[in-house]
Amino acid sequence: MVDHFAKLGIQRRPWLDIDHLKQRFHQLSIEIHPDHSLDDADDIKNDAQQEFIVINSAFQCLSDTKSRVRHLLEIERGRSCENVQSIPSEMTDWFTEISLLCRKVDLFLKKKEKQNSPMLQVVLMEEGVLLNDEVSEMHQKLQIELKKLNDALKLLNSKWDRVGESSEGRKDKLPLTELDSISQRLSFWVKWSSQLGERSSRLMFLSLIHI
Repeated sequence: MVDHFAKLGIQRRPWLDIDHLKQRFHQLSIEIHPDHSLDDADDIKNDAQQEFIVINSAFQCLSDTKSRVRHLLEIERGRSCENVQSIPSEMTDWFTEISLLCRKVDLFLKKKEKQNSPMLQVVLMEEGVLLNDEVSEMHQKLQIELKKLNDALKLLNSKWDRVGESSEGRKDKLPLTELDSISQRLSFWVKWSSQLGERSSRLMFLSLIHI
């Protein structure tokens, strides 16, 4: 299993300073970029190209909170994470509310696409603006929840600091159950946030083309 943290030469932590991560990635990219091997043999150029791909993959993984947390769980446990199937009980009300709102938007979009009357288009445009306000409000609430999880990840860093890089009894010392719980919630928050963002974009697009 590839350790993306090791590939970038940074410590395993649930929370990372993205600016620092970017600086480290750019530093390594400059050092190993294939363009620096123009005068070298083909095998050296190929090695540089492959190493650049590996470094880029590591950066893409660790710069995304959801994928970073999942990756950290996998390398600390030494096995792949199972896909989340059930919604945590504390999130069922969120699921119901978001599902109903998405359904409401989908029905509105279908109705608006079928309507050709200019007068009714104006009425529907106003309805669409109000509906998009609902979506935006819900989306902002999700961003607050995502920030809470990000703050929780930042607090967990201290527990990794105490364990350090020692491998002896590492899995028993680290709060992997707590991190797994955050990972599950994060998975749903990100998914729902994406669904709301996509519907908001469609609402705004349809409003623009009928102006």
